[in-house]
Amino acid sequence: MNKICYSSEIYHLAVEDVISLPDSNVSLPYTPKDQVIILIGKRQLWNPDFPVQQDALLKGRKVVEKAIAQGEDYVPVRIAFESRIKSYDIISPIIRKLRYKYNLFGSNIYHMRTQEIREKGLERNLRTAENAYKFSNPKYKMSKAQRRATYENLLKSMRENGYDDAFPLDIMLCRNMGIQDTLNQGHHRMSAAIECGIERVSVEFCAAGQSPKFLHLLFYMVAKMNMWIKHIISGLRT
Repeated sequence: MNKICYSSEIYHLAVEDVISLPDSNVSLPYTPKDQVIILIGKRQLWNPDFPVQQDALLKGRKVVEKAIAQGEDYVPVRIAFESRIKSYDIISPIIRKLRYKYNLFGSNIYHMRTQEIREKGLERNLRTAENAYKFSNPKYKMSKAQRRATYENLLKSMRENGYDDAFPLDIMLCRNMGIQDTLNQGHHRMSAAIECGIERVSVEFCAAGQSPKFLHLLFYMVAKMNMWIKHIISGLRT
């Protein structure tokens, strides 16, 4: 097995999603002190023939059972993943094209509070009716009227039907500089959910790898600065 890496964040996930996971048969010499840890499996969205490896509970079943007994809706969870990028590889975790080459998704969908995603600063930008679907790639170019109409249709759908679990938000572990979790796909859905007052959304986790350990402190500072700038530009921060 390749190196096991861990998410930069703790996620409060719905207890029913966590308790349904099988126990992991992976034995590690070291795990973080977090009480509950999920080891995500492996799945390729673009390859239905890829052999799916299921998510599993690496640690903390009794903690989850206690949370359920006490009537808790969510339990704090650390997410673990098997790195597909070599531990000495400095470049692949920070270059998008290379990172996506190694990226795999977990097998399960989880639920968490919408506001927690925003409070953690996982979004890389803020989508509104004004800037929705404004992509740099000419392949996806739409007129301003088309962009606004598409976003308004998304809002209408959420107001009438709630959040569609068939389209979970994609959180990539250690995406930013190979050290910090960020929202990878789903910024429009995220902003629409906030605007519509939807309290709970579905999420899935994916990961490729992590930056070498000796670079963590430096890359962490760069990652924080990078996100701070993005948030200022997009209006997530004032």
